[in-house]
Amino acid sequence: MPVISRWVGRSAAALAVVVSATACGGADTPKPSGTGTVSPTALKTCQEVFGRANVDAVSADLGSAFRPFDRSLTDMRDRLLTEARGWAAGKDDLQRTTFHPCEMEGGGDGTSARVTGTVGWSTYDIDFLASGEGRLRWRAVADGLYVASRADNWGTPLVMTCTVPGTAAGQGRELPLQVSVNDEGRKGDATVSTEQLLKSLAESTRVLLGCAEKLPVPGDLLP
Repeated sequence: MPVISRWVGRSAAALAVVVSATACGGADTPKPSGTGTVSPTALKTCQEVFGRANVDAVSADLGSAFRPFDRSLTDMRDRLLTEARGWAAGKDDLQRTTFHPCEMEGGGDGTSARVTGTVGWSTYDIDFLASGEGRLRWRAVADGLYVASRADNWGTPLVMTCTVPGTAAGQGRELPLQVSVNDEGRKGDATVSTEQLLKSLAESTRVLLGCAEKLPVPGDLLP
């Protein structure tokens, strides 16, 4: 089968799985912070996900209408670890749960903006991303860490090895971690870049899950 056909086929299968997982609801939906108020719990969660300084910068960009929404990081961690520990080489059905641990929105003067973080196990393994097929879309930015050349519905994806305790051999590379940041509506002179938010999300999620890999996530992620 030609390279393009194989890549398109795998992409279509992955898209179908993502649509199926998110259509189930619940796991991927942040909790509302309340009308007209900033929830301290949601704000704290977003600070854990993106870093306090980065959230302060996003808040400044979004103005007085800034509102954070969150999902329990404990619940996200436990469900992701359960999914990883249930994975077995050669028996992967590509079923994944997608989580949005933090969403921040705001705006003014008739404009609106939203920053959404997305986390889940990738449908692509590291060997695929490093191969001739994978290199049609993905580029290596560090050992075991790849960034897509174009965005999808959740933003620009970053995939990295993440070996967690209690999983089958090969899990770190065959079931890698995928995160992305969708940054809609903020101005080009935003105080903090999408790239910085993506780096922080990758690092904080790796710590949350206890990934064995400790290689620093580089700052130069996006073209």
